[in-house]
Formats: sequence, C-alpha cells, structure tokens
Amino acid sequence: MRLQARALLLMLLLAFAGGASAAVSAHLDRERIALSESIELTIRVAGSMRAEEPDLAPLERHFEVLGSTRNSSFTMSNGRSESSTTWQVTLMARHAGELTIPAIEVGGERTQPIAIRVSEDPAPASAAAREVQLQVETDATEVHVQQQLLLTVRLLHAVDFERGATLDAPEIPDAVVRELGENSYEKLIDGRRYGVFERRYAVFPQRSGELVVPALGFQAALGGGSWFDRSGGRGRMLRLRSEEKRIRVLPPEAGATPWLPARVLTVIETWDRSPQELRVGDSATRTVTITATGLTGAQLPPLPAPAVDGLRFYPDQPRIEDAQDAEGITGTRIESSAVIPSRAGDIEFPEIRVRWWDTANQRFEEAVVPRRSIRVLPGANAAPAPAPLAGAQPGTSASAPAAAANSATSVAPAQPSPPPAAPPWPWIIATLLLALSTAFSSWQWRRLALATPPSAAEPPAASADTAREAQLFATLAAACRANDASQVQALLPRWGRAAFPHAAIHSASDLGAAAQDEKLGAHIERLLASRYAANAAPCELGVLLGRLEAARAAALEQRKRGTRADALPPLYAAPPVHEGP
Repeated sequence: MRLQARALLLMLLLAFAGGASAAVSAHLDRERIALSESIELTIRVAGSMRAEEPDLAPLERHFEVLGSTRNSSFTMSNGRSESSTTWQVTLMARHAGELTIPAIEVGGERTQPIAIRVSEDPAPASAAAREVQLQVETDATEVHVQQQLLLTVRLLHAVDFERGATLDAPEIPDAVVRELGENSYEKLIDGRRYGVFERRYAVFPQRSGELVVPALGFQAALGGGSWFDRSGGRGRMLRLRSEEKRIRVLPPEAGATPWLPARVLTVIETWDRSPQELRVGDSATRTVTITATGLTGAQLPPLPAPAVDGLRFYPDQPRIEDAQDAEGITGTRIESSAVIPSRAGDIEFPEIRVRWWDTANQRFEEAVVPRRSIRVLPGANAAPAPAPLAGAQPGTSASAPAAAANSATSVAPAQPSPPPAAPPWPWIIATLLLALSTAFSSWQWRRLALATPPSAAEPPAASADTAREAQLFATLAAACRANDASQVQALLPRWGRAAFPHAAIHSASDLGAAAQDEKLGAHIERLLASRYAANAAPCELGVLLGRLEAARAAALEQRKRGTRADALPPLYAAPPVHEGP
C-alpha cells in the first residue's frame, strides 16, 4: 500500500513538472470560413499541467481574439500517466484572403503555422436568405456644406442574441454627427418575421468634397455564456459589416452670408404686452425667435442689435435650443430684450430679414419680420405743455410779452419749471438683475450637466492624450448621469482606447477585460443586453459609472507605480470627486 502511494506521488510530480520535453501542438476546427464566422484554435501542451500561457500577440495582425479558456487534465491507466494543458482560443478574421495562423510560443516551444482560407460573405439571394442583416441608408447622395444628412442604420434579425451585441456608431471625419434616437419594430419579409432595430443620425458635413461614411460593424453571439465567462461556454459568433457610403458635398452657394441651408426657416416677433400701449418710462419685452428645420440652434446667427431713436434696449442672453425627431434636428435661437421708450411720439422698428437656402427646392428664400410703427404716449406723471398767451404773434414765444410786462413793473417771482422726468431706474435695475440671474443659472446648469470634477493641475509636460482621456471620461460620466444608454455605449470604447492605450479595445465588450474587472464587464454586458435583447432588465448607469470610476482609479494607481519606477509623468488625471449623488 505504501509502495503504491509512493508511485502515485511520483507520477503526480512528473505530471506537474514543467517539462522541457513537453510537446506543443495546435489545430483549427475548420480550414475554410466566411468573414462573418468565428473559428476555434486549440493549443495543447502534452506532459505538463502547469505550462506557461501562450503568447497570442502574433495573432493580432490578421485575427481578433474574442476570448480563450484553459483546461488541465491528468489521467492514469495501466500504470501509465498522461497530463496536458489545453487552450481554446476563439478568433475572427479581420479580412478575407489566404491567411496563416502563425507559430505560437508556449514555454520556449513553438507550434506549427496553420493555413486557413477566409472568404467574403456571399450576397443573399433574397431578403430572407440571412438570419441577420445590417443596412445603412442616407436620405441624399449630394448635400451642401453644413446641410443636414440623415443616416439610418438598420439591423434585421430573425434570431435572438444570447449574449451582448455591439453595433458601431459612425465616426465620420470632417463632420458633426448627432444621434437622433432609435426604434424597434417587426417586419414581415418573404413570409418570415424579422425584428428590426433602427438607429438614426443627423450628419453635418463641415467641408466640401467627398464625405465617406465608413463601413459599420455589428458583432453578437448566438449562444453560450458571457464574454467574460472562463468556464468554457461557447456559441456561434456572428460579425457583419455594412457597405461604405460616399456622399458628394458641395460648397456654399455664392452670396450666402451667413450660410443657412435648411428645409424650413421662420422668424417670428412677439411682445409680452401691446407695444401700442407703451408710455415713456414703461418697459416691455420684445422676443424674436428664429426656427430652422435641418439646422442646429448653434448654426443660427445672432440678429443685428436694433438702433431706434427714442428707445433703449436691454438684451437678455440668447437661448439656444434643439429639438429632434425621426426627421432630423430643428434648431431655435430666441433673443429677448427689454424695451423702454425715452420719448413720446411715433417710433418705427426696422424690419428683420434673414436670407436662407431652401434645401428642398434648391433656391434662396427670405424670412421677414416687417417694420412696425408704434406711438409712445407721454408718461403718466408728465406735466402738460403750457398754452400760448392770447395775442401772441406767430413765431413769438409766450415769454416775450411776459418779459415786456416785467420790464414796466416790479419783477414777479420766477415760476419754477417742472422737474425733468426721472430716468426709469427701477426698470433698468430689474432688467440688469434678471440678466445676471439668467447668466448665473445658465452657468450653474452647464456645470451640473457636464459635472466635470475638479482635479489637480497637471504639469506643463502632460501629453495631449491625458487631456483627451479626461475629456472623454467627463463626457461619459455626464451621459451616465443623464441616463443616456445610447451615448454611453458609443463612448465606452472611445474612452477605453484612451485610458488603456496598450489594450485591444474594438467595442464596449472589450473594456472589462482591458481593465481586468469582471464586475465592470458584467455591467457592460447588462447595458448591451438591455439595448438589444428582448425582455432584458435595464442597466443602472449610475452603478456602471461607479465601476468605471473604480477602473479609472486603479489604472491611475498602476500608472503612478510605473511613474515612480520610471520617473515619467502620470498619464491619467486624478479620479473624479463628485459633489452630491
């Protein structure tokens, strides 16, 4: 019995011995795949249960590593023992062609290269020929600079996604991209029912030439466990890419200053009281509103300051607003002024004329507020004008006879002239206080919305990457606080690439692994599931923000340790400190 125990112990020691004689091999589950299909690479080390991790870096050139699992085994039969370590690596090709799985090094040993053929996905014969389809559409093939272009990304699926799916957001150079919203519905195609997920964007080109909408990617798993599941669960991977779109962008039309390409543009004047009832010293609020369909409020120009004799203007801060729906963005600029007459009589307001380009009919139009005439009445406390004396000759002032009379008799006491009308200081002070209050409220609202946390000043040598990471995280945090799941999903990979520049982050799903934070990965999975999977529980973006802050703080601490060792400046700003919940 004791002899058998010793033999067993000896065999276990041999199995766990790191082995110079360990044999390393690799094989694929298929040798031909389509670009949208995943493939399994199996790496096996025979004769060792504690082999070193394989170096997968050579795969990154032609393949995307979606995940890997490790299993160790030990068997004993007829007095002979066998031990091995196996890795299952899930890959997706980055492009089509005759590719090669390069030699993989494991503990000083190398596998043999493996050839694989990756073909382009065949075009479907009909709309129902594929279970999942990705479509990208634009409402025009030719637009002007700063004209709104509507971009629709549509995903049709006849199957449910078991794991978190990711759909790329368009990143278009030389253009401003605004997401308009998303919609889900069902559609019957060739007798087959499809779920449809649709997302729309407004794109504003910023220079003439050719605008390129890049191919957008969609990735999902049709079975298996979480992206961060290391227990060996696997399912069929799916990846699609849309076609690239090219749009011709024309320069502004000649004679357009400012350049305002819109579908509809209107200018409206309103008053809080009838201007015909104004007296000297009264105050009324005049509001001029410019509204344009197909332009943002920031694109609308300020109106020229009015200069009207007999009127004083005290302008408020302009209000810029945007409303969006499935048809695009409607921008509004609202300019209000307190108007105080300083004299009685007839006063004329000049007309307001705004020239704009009608994108539907391809011609210039003008929006006009016509000139307005008002009659200002004397102030309520104004003294009536003295009546002329009887017998006064035309052209002679009434004081002339009085002067003559006074020259013949004793001088009568001078009559005090009526005091001049006091300036309307209460109205002026109230208007200035209103303007200051509005400016302070706007600043306070913007500070709370952006919620950019104060941080310690960075040294002058801090790189531009540091500022970009801090800006992206501040925007991401604001989107979390605003409960904007769509914006959060779009910002996650962008911030991840800035925060973890050495990690391969292609989508939001890669961020948890890059941060080495499974809880963060689980929260991101819930976010993705809530946006694509049916009947999924909503993701609490406040909790997700907490995990992101923790991951950022850990990255900062890691960087600080590297800084002390290498005497290099820190890469990341200090973790944000929030004021209130």
